[in-house]
Amino acid sequence: MSNDNLKRFPNPFIIMLYLIAILWVILFLSLVFPLNRYGITPRSYSGLPGILLAPFLHLNSSHLLANSLSLFVLGSILIGLEKRRAIAISLFIIAGSGLGTWLIGRPDSVHIGASGLIYGIMAYLFFIGIFTGNFKTVLISVIVFLLYGGAVWGILPVNSFISWESHLCGFLTGIIIAKVYSKKYGKKLNKKSN
Repeated sequence: MSNDNLKRFPNPFIIMLYLIAILWVILFLSLVFPLNRYGITPRSYSGLPGILLAPFLHLNSSHLLANSLSLFVLGSILIGLEKRRAIAISLFIIAGSGLGTWLIGRPDSVHIGASGLIYGIMAYLFFIGIFTGNFKTVLISVIVFLLYGGAVWGILPVNSFISWESHLCGFLTGIIIAKVYSKKYGKKLNKKSN
């Protein structure tokens, strides 16, 4: 990607503000229309659409507010680091987190919210530095750990009202994607040093 294209790339903060605004619009629409039924219902055919739709659905304003700040911070860092690749990374996290939750989620429950995506981005940003050893990505890993290291406890079943399954599946998906992408970083670093 040329420097001109990088200069024209939209501001990550603006992108995240638009995305979060869309989530709030969807929340208000869900007050009128029964959209939350499209969340992940584990191991059911009706729950399959939720694999991709669940991150866009939230129970109420406090649920979305809790997710909005973390999504804004982590999403902005991801976009700043990865630029256009952030879209593919996010889609893989959504799919992996959703599918995992559909497979292991508690029966007779509907899982909604962006937490799986948040945990996936958090894991990606933390582990990409560990896997690459690149100064820039290590620095990002340290920052993410300092900001969100305590959130890792959310992958454990400590609260029956929180979808720890989506947290866990998002986190594991983020690690896998970081491992895959770290090989691409390694090739780029080797080319620059040669």
